[in-house]
Amino acid sequence: MEITLDNIENHLHLFSNDNTDFGNPSWAEPIFAAMIRAYQNDEKLDISIGNGYTRKVILEEYVKNRTYSPIERVSSRMGLEAISTHITGIMMQNFSSLSEVDRKDLKDYLQYLFLELMNNVADHAYSPVGGYTMAQYFRKKHKIQFVAADRGVGILENMLLKFADVKNEADAIYMALEKGVTSTRQKMYQHEKNAGFGLYAMFEILKMTGGKFVIISNDMLVRYTGGQYEEIKLENPWKGVVVAFDFFEAEINYDMDHFRRNYLWGGLTKEDDEDFF
Repeated sequence: MEITLDNIENHLHLFSNDNTDFGNPSWAEPIFAAMIRAYQNDEKLDISIGNGYTRKVILEEYVKNRTYSPIERVSSRMGLEAISTHITGIMMQNFSSLSEVDRKDLKDYLQYLFLELMNNVADHAYSPVGGYTMAQYFRKKHKIQFVAADRGVGILENMLLKFADVKNEADAIYMALEKGVTSTRQKMYQHEKNAGFGLYAMFEILKMTGGKFVIISNDMLVRYTGGQYEEIKLENPWKGVVVAFDFFEAEINYDMDHFRRNYLWGGLTKEDDEDFF
């Protein structure tokens, strides 16, 4: 049994009814590991999982020079740049063969993606245990998967604070992917933090580079892959939000400046630009 970004909905029953037995998967991607850690700490359970590799990632102390990063806890914006830099540095160890220019481009993209998703957890989750993040590089597929999982209120409850006509979690997820839409209740210097660009920017980067993602919010899963959306109403809801993406290193055709100019800055004011970066 392999547990991946492509089939995670088939395994959500494990995160209910105070379950502590996570079986013996032959392989599990970061999305599963971060979700287990969030569930474990939220429910205050001692869990069991048989597979040596998966068990090591989730339950044992991190060992340097792995293709995966440690599972990091996110509770506020404080210290997130350091966590993003640390995770990016671990991932970049796998790309020594790239040219200096390509390494810089890859590092810029990863640093931005990791930080934006962690900011999103810090600003919106309202999770009693915070959120949990990790990344892993897959050598054969030349991809990096990153995940942020929390046990908070979900996207719909946040959106309803400002958008009373949002009907369900699916609508809320799609709205969160639009440029300039934010549900944040936190402000910095009287301006809303992360003013609606975090998930939108992530989505644009992944579209541009042939990536894919999964967003889970309570009883809804939205998956984007191959240019297509898939919506799944979950029989076994997840409490909170999970955002996970696959980023493919070979698809980086533009540097970060090109991405800013052509994908993000169109129609933005100088003040908006400062919210992006």
